[in-house]
Amino acid sequence: MKISKIFLGVAALASLMLGACDDTPQGSTSSFPTETQYTVSATDTVAVTFTASSAWQLSSDAMWCKVDGLFLDTSGKAGEQSVAFVITADGQSVDASKAHITLRMGEESGVIATITRRGITDAIVLGSDSLNYTHGETLIIGTSGSQSVVLRKTTFDSNNLHISTNANWFEVVREDSVITLNVKPELQKYSQYNTTDSICFSNLDVPMMRLNVQYTGMDAQSVYLNPASQWALRVATDGLTYKETLYETIYDAPIEVNVSALNDGYTLYQATYNKEQGCTLITPDSTLWFTICDDKAGHVSIGFDANNGSERTGYVFVLPNAISETLPTLNDVATYLFDDATGLFEVKAECEQYLIAQFVQESSLANSFHLIDGPTFEYLEIALETEEMWIEFAQSMGVTANNLFKAELEFAHAYILNPMLPLEVWDPSVDNGEIQVIGISGTQYTMEAKDFIIEPTLMEAEGDEHMLLQFRSYIEEQYIIFFVDANKIAHKALVVTPIL
Repeated sequence: MKISKIFLGVAALASLMLGACDDTPQGSTSSFPTETQYTVSATDTVAVTFTASSAWQLSSDAMWCKVDGLFLDTSGKAGEQSVAFVITADGQSVDASKAHITLRMGEESGVIATITRRGITDAIVLGSDSLNYTHGETLIIGTSGSQSVVLRKTTFDSNNLHISTNANWFEVVREDSVITLNVKPELQKYSQYNTTDSICFSNLDVPMMRLNVQYTGMDAQSVYLNPASQWALRVATDGLTYKETLYETIYDAPIEVNVSALNDGYTLYQATYNKEQGCTLITPDSTLWFTICDDKAGHVSIGFDANNGSERTGYVFVLPNAISETLPTLNDVATYLFDDATGLFEVKAECEQYLIAQFVQESSLANSFHLIDGPTFEYLEIALETEEMWIEFAQSMGVTANNLFKAELEFAHAYILNPMLPLEVWDPSVDNGEIQVIGISGTQYTMEAKDFIIEPTLMEAEGDEHMLLQFRSYIEEQYIIFFVDANKIAHKALVVTPIL
C-alpha cells in the first residue's frame, strides 16, 4: 500500500514537470486573427498584418496574389507579422476576383484575409452618337428595331474580340468597328425588358465587357401592315374572290393581312359607305356583309357574304391601343379617322396608314342591268325594287321580282340604259319589240318632246349584241320603264323616281 502511494506521487510530479517544458498548455487552442477584407487593383501591393501565437505558415489560393512576386507559402515564428502580397493582372477580366489568405498554426488553419481584385474597367468602350457604353451599362434598342455602335477602344487586339449573347430575340452583325444589334423581324413588335438579357465581349476566352440589352418595341402609335393598306379592291358578287381594280389578277377570299402593333395592342374598326351618308363607323362586333376574323396576335382576315343587291362599299381600319384608348366612343373614332368637310366623311390623309382595306363588292345586278350617266359615262348605282305595289304591277306585265330595278334620275338629264337584253327582245325595229313608259298615275307616256325622249338613237353596246337606250325624261311623277317583246311580255323594268 505504501509503494503504490509513492509511485503515484512520482508520476504526478513527472507529469507536472513535462507540462512545464511545453510552450502551449495542454488542451489549449491557438488564437486566430479576425478576417480582414481588402479591395485592390492589379499591380497594387497589400500588406497583410496579424499576430501569431505560435509558429505559422501563410498561403494564397490565387495565382495573381503572390508573396515577393512569387506564388510561395511563407512562414515564421510567433509574434507580430506583416506579409506583403503583390497583385498581378494575370487572368484579369471585367469581373472582380478574390484571393483567400490562409494562416496555419500547428494543426489549425483559417482564412485571415480576403483580397478582392477589381475587374478591368474600360477594357472595351462602345459608342453611339450620344453615348458611350462600358461594362455593366444598358444598351437600349429603339423603336426602329436596330442599334449600331462603334468600337471606340479596346485594351487588346480587337481582332481577338468575340461577341456572344444569351438572348434569342436579336442578332449581332459586326462589320469592321461597327457592331449592329438587329431585333429579329418576327419579334420587332414586342418590347423586350428582360434584365437578364445581355451581350458579352471577350478577349479570346477572357470576358472583357458585358452590357445589358433591352428593346423598347415599335412605336406605340404606329401599325405596320403586310400587305400595306389596300385601296379599291373589287369583291365578286359571290364573295369568293377579289381583285385590285386596276389589275386583272384574281385572288381567293378572304383578304389576309398581318398587323404589327406594339405588343399586339390594336383595335379593329369597320365602316360602310353609301352615297347619301358617306362613311358610317360600325361597332366591331356588328353583323355586316363582311366578316372580320382576328387571332389577336396580328393575323386578320376579311370574308364576304354573297351580294343579292346593289353594289356596296366597306372599310376595315386598325388603330394601335395607344390611340384607340384615347377615343372612348365610335363618334370619337369617326372624327379621328374621317374628314367630313365634304359631307362624305373621306378618310383623312394622315389616317390612311391605319386603313387595312377598302373594298367594293360588285352588285348582283351588274350583269343584268346598267344605268349610265350620259355626259360623264359613269356607271350609276341601281338596286332591286322592293315596294310591293311595283312588284305586283311588274309581274302583271311578266317581269319577275329579280328583274325589277329602281333608281333616282334627274329631271331632263341625259342617261343611258343597257337592259342587257338581246336587241330582238325590245328594239322597235326588230320583231315589233317596244319600250313602254307608265306613270304611277297610270298615264302611258309617249316618246315625244314633252314626255320621254330617245335621243338620238339606240346605240349598240361595244362587244355584245345588247342595245343601249339613250334618253332624257321630262316626266314629273314616279314612273316605270318596261322592255317588251313582240308577244307583249316585258322582260325587265326600271322604276324611276324623278329628281326635280
